Amino acid sequence: MFRRVLGGLERTVGGAQYHAVSRAARAYAGLRLEVAVVDGVRVPYYRRTSRDGRAPLVLVHGFGGDKESWLLLAGSLGRDRGLVIPDLPGHGAADGIPRERASARAQAAVVAAVLAHAGVGRAHLVGNSMGGGVALRFAHDFPEQTASMTLIGSVGPIVERSEVGEAIDRGENPLLTRGPDDLNRLLRLVAERLPPSTRAMRRYLGTERWKRAPALAELFEGWVDPAAGDGVPTALGALDAPALVIHGGKDRVIHPSTGKALAEGLARAKHVPMASLGHVPQLEDPRGVAKELEGFLASLP
Repeated sequence: MFRRVLGGLERTVGGAQYHAVSRAARAYAGLRLEVAVVDGVRVPYYRRTSRDGRAPLVLVHGFGGDKESWLLLAGSLGRDRGLVIPDLPGHGAADGIPRERASARAQAAVVAAVLAHAGVGRAHLVGNSMGGGVALRFAHDFPEQTASMTLIGSVGPIVERSEVGEAIDRGENPLLTRGPDDLNRLLRLVAERLPPSTRAMRRYLGTERWKRAPALAELFEGWVDPAAGDGVPTALGALDAPALVIHGGKDRVIHPSTGKALAEGLARAKHVPMASLGHVPQLEDPRGVAKELEGFLASLP
């Protein structure tokens, strides 16, 4: 009884700490919260208006992530850059969806609807992991709105199975947590280094992710097994948007060989391996990723 009370208190303290840190990071990055409703689904997103009229960056998180996973990168980018950072349906503070609406095609359409809500016609897509697959699908379905793509630890052609891929082949999914205290294992799996956090924050976040595990399992199945024609495009050479491919050399979720294959398959791509990083470079080295991204954007016409 006493242990449960202490655990509940720790989660409450951790939640307060996490939300305070998130609010501070959002304020530092100059982001405001807006909400779009897409086909009846509430989709919150952060937004920062461009100061010079250039196309904004749209930051698309990965499986199980949320818009907050981009806050450190947002704060590291030039303040004149416009930003749109949504919670994909089924993630973060967005409403839940059934598995048939979790495909790359469906999620790319949601991103397009969020851009319409924000009054944005053309954008630079930046996606991590599953979000990279959404960016690829967006470039396929909405080429006239795609100024460029930056793919960070993105899904793509499977050249070599990763540690997570091999586990999924065995019928396991290490991206799903098995209890409120399983977050530390997941963090060690996805990253080589992460920003410091308190034990209470990790307890809070671990509990929240564990509560969502059944819904996330359904979304994962909808993502990896979509209806015919609704998945990540495989004809990469047909995607004409310029692309930056960033991939951690120690990525255990999506093998680094996928990054090289993406860069070779896309029509106009630059490959930037980051040897010491894992699956979430935007969290592990936000300043380094911001530098590569800013340099890439500056090289575009």
